[in-house]
Amino acid sequence: MARQDNKDNAAMRALRIAELLFGRILDGYSNKEIADTLGYSACNVSRDLELLRQSGWAEKLDTGRWALTTRPVALMRKYQDYMADLAARRDAFDARVQAQAKNL
Repeated sequence: MARQDNKDNAAMRALRIAELLFGRILDGYSNKEIADTLGYSACNVSRDLELLRQSGWAEKLDTGRWALTTRPVALMRKYQDYMADLAARRDAFDARVQAQAKNL
């Protein structure tokens, strides 16, 4: 893969790394695997992983590999809960509309 360092800023690299880490939430990736897969320098990957670690999004496993923390997964769960709540509210509204329509 072609090097991306000259096109992507630190924020973009960190997001791409986080997206990659979603693929192996439990096992993680080594710094080298991340660099090779995304085409970034190992130095930039190390720096970006440290930013992700400081923000609570990534952690270094006992194996030395990097993985996502529960934080982004919890955000996904929060989104799912929100969408389920919206669906329940929509269904309740629809039931009220149907009940009223029967009385017209």
